Amino acid sequence: MTEPKPAEDKKIDRRFQKEIEIDAPVEEVWKALTDGEELARWFPLEARVSPGPGGKIFISWGRDCEGEAQIVTWEPGKKFAWKDPMSLVEWTLETRGGKTVVRLSQSGFLGNADWENEWFESTGYGWGFMLRSLQVALGRHRGIPRQVAWPRLKVALSREAAYQKLLSAGALFTHDLSSMLKPGEKYSMSTPAGESYSGRVEFLREHRGFCLTVHEMNDALLWLTIEGAPESIEVQVWLSAFDLEPARVESFREKWQQRLQEIFQTAN
Repeated sequence: MTEPKPAEDKKIDRRFQKEIEIDAPVEEVWKALTDGEELARWFPLEARVSPGPGGKIFISWGRDCEGEAQIVTWEPGKKFAWKDPMSLVEWTLETRGGKTVVRLSQSGFLGNADWENEWFESTGYGWGFMLRSLQVALGRHRGIPRQVAWPRLKVALSREAAYQKLLSAGALFTHDLSSMLKPGEKYSMSTPAGESYSGRVEFLREHRGFCLTVHEMNDALLWLTIEGAPESIEVQVWLSAFDLEPARVESFREKWQQRLQEIFQTAN
């Protein structure tokens, strides 16, 4: 008797679409999407673009996270798209009432393995921050180079446990953040070291992270994200600052790197 063949994993075509409005003319938004120097003001740490259909876009957050893709659509001021072996990223621009509407679509998420599910969830969450970063860079800090601090730490905890530990009283801030962070509302808190933070809660995603505007740092963006598959969780803090003293940005990196190590030292 012939044994039945095992069923193949069913492929699912997933994509996400996001839309934002930016208080800037479409020409400046187009440049922010297609010029390497401008991309580095809100998206990767480094970027290079060879413009036009068939050109290339290279983006990098360091050697462990970088890549090059082919430009497949190039309609200045209207549409821009690139494709790599994993996915297709498409941008559409439209003028509305003196502002620019930006629509982002990414497709190519076909698998259903754990790492593919994490890739889909992490990418969607990450774009939420990057698009907010684009709004802030063009709306509040136009023409000013971005400064980045990126403390990060691998932890031997689940995503949920790491998230709860970070939000607990006395961890990142003196108060329990679970009831204090409400998307779209103002906040005012202090760190265990006595530093004051205030601004607006840009967004929050339970068990994955949150993003804050920090008035005390010239309206910088402070983004907490918990990345990785269940067996390889990394806590990351990303500061996007503009027009701050370099020593202050470096001081932030050192203090928050040390704080992450203190928070998780008993769990690693």
